[in-house]
Amino acid sequence: MKRSSIVVRTTAFAIGLFALWIGSAHAQDPAKATLPASETDPATPAAGHSVHGEAFNAGPRRKARIMPGMGKVDFAATTKSDDARAFINQGVAQLHSFYYLEAERSFRQAAWYDPNCSTAYWGMAMANVNNAKRAKGFLKKALEVAAKNPPSRRERLYLSAMEAQYRETGDDKSRRQGHLTGYETIVQEFPADLDAQAWLAMIAWSNAGQDGIGSRQAVDSLIEGVLRVEPTHPGAHHYRIHLWDGVKPERALKSAALFAPSAPGIAHAWHMPGHTYTGLKRYADAAYQQEGSARVDHAAMTSERTMPFEIHNYAHNNQWLVTSLGHVGRVREAIAVARNLVDQPRDPEKNNVQDGGSAQRSGRARWSETLVRYELWDDLIAATLAGELDWSTTPIEQKERFYTLGLAYAAKKDKSKLAEQIEGLKKLTPGAKGGLSNQIDQAIAELEGYAHLLEGRIGPAFERFSKATGMRSEALARAHIEARNFGFAEVSAKTGADRRPNEVPALAAYVEILAKVGKLEEAKREALKLSEIAANADKDIPIFERLAKLGAPVSTPRSSAETDEAGPHRINLEPLGPLAWAPFEALPLELADTDGKRWSLADHKGKNVIILFYLGRTCAHCMQQLELFGKEIEAFKKLDTTIVAVSTDDQATSKALKQNKEGVLFPMPILPDPELKVFQKYQAYDDFERSPLHSVILVDAEGKVRYQKTTPDPFLDVDFLKGETARVKRIVASKNKQ
Repeated sequence: MKRSSIVVRTTAFAIGLFALWIGSAHAQDPAKATLPASETDPATPAAGHSVHGEAFNAGPRRKARIMPGMGKVDFAATTKSDDARAFINQGVAQLHSFYYLEAERSFRQAAWYDPNCSTAYWGMAMANVNNAKRAKGFLKKALEVAAKNPPSRRERLYLSAMEAQYRETGDDKSRRQGHLTGYETIVQEFPADLDAQAWLAMIAWSNAGQDGIGSRQAVDSLIEGVLRVEPTHPGAHHYRIHLWDGVKPERALKSAALFAPSAPGIAHAWHMPGHTYTGLKRYADAAYQQEGSARVDHAAMTSERTMPFEIHNYAHNNQWLVTSLGHVGRVREAIAVARNLVDQPRDPEKNNVQDGGSAQRSGRARWSETLVRYELWDDLIAATLAGELDWSTTPIEQKERFYTLGLAYAAKKDKSKLAEQIEGLKKLTPGAKGGLSNQIDQAIAELEGYAHLLEGRIGPAFERFSKATGMRSEALARAHIEARNFGFAEVSAKTGADRRPNEVPALAAYVEILAKVGKLEEAKREALKLSEIAANADKDIPIFERLAKLGAPVSTPRSSAETDEAGPHRINLEPLGPLAWAPFEALPLELADTDGKRWSLADHKGKNVIILFYLGRTCAHCMQQLELFGKEIEAFKKLDTTIVAVSTDDQATSKALKQNKEGVLFPMPILPDPELKVFQKYQAYDDFERSPLHSVILVDAEGKVRYQKTTPDPFLDVDFLKGETARVKRIVASKNKQ
């Protein structure tokens, strides 16, 4: 059988498995039991805090399930529990694809089944590679458990390698070397351990990037050895893509084709092949992979009721999708995904205003970039002035706001509005430093060049353009056409097309310039190339409309995406999940209040609702939370927002709190839930320790959950929620106008 046939069959089986997406859990229900008392700390923790220590406070505290499409691994662990072993295997597979949230959940589930399995706690540490403090806390727990319940020699070596990674002595380089040496020892003593070989390859690649380049080919040989034994090993494919990314992406083509079929239920397994195809300028294939990534992520978020900001690399994956869609001319979808990133839930810790990697900043950057590249000037102006792009007040984003608006007004020949944007940029200059200062200077130079051009001052215009070294070649070519510098226009357009091969905007601009300078035969020849890469492009956009008028229409032939053996096996991606994130429906909530009257969430459709889950009258911080929100209840009413509190207390205790004589007002309805049924339904509950948790939930006027944060301590940032509620109100109103 040919390898391509194997790929097809493997993909079909894996995708079919993932499409089921059944919420199966093991027969034993973890929510019905707790860890043995002997495993708890002697001191009673604060309400909402884990009995196992600080590291366990954050992260997933809801039970795991066996999920389809995570990847195939067989990681031996010392445990008598088959259930623990199943979740350890799942967690290891998830680690290999950087699915860290679910990996930690899997290992927590394993520890629930077998609290004496040190590998379960080691896995929790592995899932916190981006949080050294928590990783060290889990490692400490793993070592404590291992001391009482000795694991195998192999598992002990894994712990030793991690100890070297996080030891307090020595510098970073020595710790990295100790970590690497630890994995070399595992591979030497246990040559059949494929996971150790895959991780050794990853560590060697990672260390080389920090300490000097080693031999990529040697690392690749290690990966190849894993794949000879297990052709679908997710880590081997993943790390090979990283190994050759940006260097020789063609060396990773086989793994790019096989990574998603090896772990079809993990978005990152779809995303990473996009790196390879982007490096080879195969943007149709890159867009296909990134679209699969987005759809898988969104399906999982809906199924698990997860906020986007909880997923590692989510913003990165989706902003790359926008870029890939833009390269092939799928403009409307690119804008929809970018706008979705801007509209998504925010969090004061995970994606605040200063967070350069946040979904919002990525979304704004890609949305405005797409509008500029495809000259959708009216759309850009409208989205900016209506606040839909929602630029923050940080200098770097204000620079983008003034610059992109300036480009739009220059294209529309609005001199006064263009001048306003130039002045706005100049006001940013005094406080700017380093790279930002240079970016502002270049933006000013380009916009001033357009201002001169509108006044007919050709020489000064191009003198300023020469200072704008970041100016797009196609924009410079159009400026030359405006000045009737036909030769320079052609050279600039060709330069842009050569520098950005297979990108629709650059090649379309070159075709247009060739037609405008009268080189019709050359224009037709380049238009044929454009037809190939723009097979699925939106044609109702300015550049294609102008090309049609110039006699260089772009046809829409059958997609010419690469079909070589190493290319992705295409399937219909729509069944995997939605292209964009959507808030999930709030679950029914109906309880009696302190007066015995029925309170139902369904009765509050048309208003925003903030639900505060608090841990009773004896929780001092909970009382602080209720008081803070109570003082702002009128401000929330002005935002058409109702606040309701759900308590662990019984009816009598809750009523006494409402009628307290201390003068503290709790004006919001309080709903007693002593049996914790609503706490569990809304995931304000630790399934592993059978204890309630603090949680805050924002439900919009349409009954959709727009924000959810479950934490060991009460959420006290009232100002954040006021701002987020106002923003959600605008988003819903804008959506309903469309």
